[in-house]
Amino acid sequence: MLLAPNAEGRFVYLGTTGGNSAAWKRVPTWLIIAEAVLVVWFFLAFVSVLLYAPFWIFGGLIKKRRRPAERALRLLPLIAVLSLIAAQTLFVQAGTDAIARLGNLTIWSFGIFLSTWIFGVASVASAFALWRARKREIRSRVRWFSMAVTSALLIATAYFAYWGVIGIHTWF
Repeated sequence: MLLAPNAEGRFVYLGTTGGNSAAWKRVPTWLIIAEAVLVVWFFLAFVSVLLYAPFWIFGGLIKKRRRPAERALRLLPLIAVLSLIAAQTLFVQAGTDAIARLGNLTIWSFGIFLSTWIFGVASVASAFALWRARKREIRSRVRWFSMAVTSALLIATAYFAYWGVIGIHTWF
């Protein structure tokens, strides 16, 4: 059954499933495609940081390959990605006792709060480090890779901040 359209458009009522009622809202196709592209972009950036991190760390240990200007461009996205993994791991580790562990101030709830803040701060710091880095001190491949990864992290940070995931207080 269709509900009467309002200022936001037409809603479609789907009925009840498991005692919950559901309604869908019509959205433009370009919005869905844009969201899908952004999710794939973030996922590729996320995975690429994890795949290349061992090479970055090893390359930083070799004296010939040390480039101080590139350290922050490599380290900050890695910190952001690892903090997001930590938040997810803590959420999963809350397990079957999630209400008690996340509903009160515990190591799990505070860990999620802290790791999501670290994700946001590291993403913004990565953008700031990229902005402050001089072009002559950084190889072009590293600069382009950092721009792609950092922009994906910033978009994810904005998305998470909009939905209240950055610095989430599960114990309130």
